[in-house]
Amino acid sequence: MNRRLLTSLIVIVLACAASAGAQFRRGLFSENTEITVYPLEPPALLLPAGSVQVEVRSASGASARIVERIQERITRQLSDNDSRLRIADRDGKVVLVATITEWNESRRNSTKYVSETRQVGTKEVIKDGKKKTEPVYEYGRNRPSVVINATAGLRVEARTTGGTVIADETARHTIQEEYLLDAGPPSRDEIEDQLIDRVVQKGAGRVSPGRVPVRVLLARSDDVDRLNALAQNRKWEEWRSALSSLTPHRDAKRDAYRLHNLAVANEAAAYEATDVEDWTTRLGRAGTLIAQAAASNPKEKYITEAQERIARSVASYRRLAELYKGIGMSSLGAAAPPAPAPARPPVETPASAASKSPAAAMTNQDVIDLRTAGLDDDNLIAAIKDAKEVQFDLSPAALKALLAGKVSNKVIVVMRSRTR
Repeated sequence: MNRRLLTSLIVIVLACAASAGAQFRRGLFSENTEITVYPLEPPALLLPAGSVQVEVRSASGASARIVERIQERITRQLSDNDSRLRIADRDGKVVLVATITEWNESRRNSTKYVSETRQVGTKEVIKDGKKKTEPVYEYGRNRPSVVINATAGLRVEARTTGGTVIADETARHTIQEEYLLDAGPPSRDEIEDQLIDRVVQKGAGRVSPGRVPVRVLLARSDDVDRLNALAQNRKWEEWRSALSSLTPHRDAKRDAYRLHNLAVANEAAAYEATDVEDWTTRLGRAGTLIAQAAASNPKEKYITEAQERIARSVASYRRLAELYKGIGMSSLGAAAPPAPAPARPPVETPASAASKSPAAAMTNQDVIDLRTAGLDDDNLIAAIKDAKEVQFDLSPAALKALLAGKVSNKVIVVMRSRTR
């Protein structure tokens, strides 16, 4: 009986894997392959080049410590994302005033219904004239929970030294989540970190371009799958070339998956381009390829989602190009560094699989490079936690170098936890 049940379960799992989206997942447990890309988000406007003085004020219940942290975070985001700007302690050409308009967090105890099957007792029954003991199951119950509501609001005003207002933008971030009590809800410090990171990312992003991490699912069909290691190693041009050299599948519907990955290769390369014409060409090519894939396989939802994502990026980058054209820039220079190297150790490519060389461990320099590339604290911490191996140097001299590289104390604490 158990063997029959196991066989039935395997058949069900395999049937699910062969259903919609199967060409993006493989194996008994439908494993997928993902990469992370870092497209630029255009601001509402660009601050004029030169010195910028940042002031943060509170018109809410935010503490002095929160004011200080938000000022440090805004300063870092402006300097990281726009090489034209120079942060000044005073007498800046532009004065950027960020006012904390909202800051609150509340928690209340509650209960959350959770569907689960568990045995809660036994009962005696009579079947075929015989008394038997059978288990009694419960299929769901209310469990203690905590409901967290938190909000942060920020008004960002930019004025020239003459008092002319050149920007007046607002940003708001809200957290409304329910957590099971026994699972451990986030602490108040963790909620504070989330609020600061998100509201500053949104607020500073109104007047300076910023990068947002986006996870992208790769197709895993036929010969396409063996080339995905190149994408995981962020070798965009090599990946694109290898995909282009593959013979198109005779079945247009199946060839759509090769076209999908080819579109992603061009998309990823566009996000690391620093020249306006370069990224425009690459995104245009990505849009054409993903449109061909969608036309060949219109029912594949992952291809449709990729088409929508690329279309949004084309519009965003068109807006960004207009902003740079307005100030006479044709390239980003240091203002938009290439997307960071992968947080995970390099994946073997087909050509290097035989060598079995050991993967490189994440080092202090990797952390500094990711920070310089524009990763915020949350994503940098995730990269450190995801790394299979680390070789961090936390000596006094190394700590000074990390702080000089604008790595926050919060990130250093996580680095220290990985070295224990």
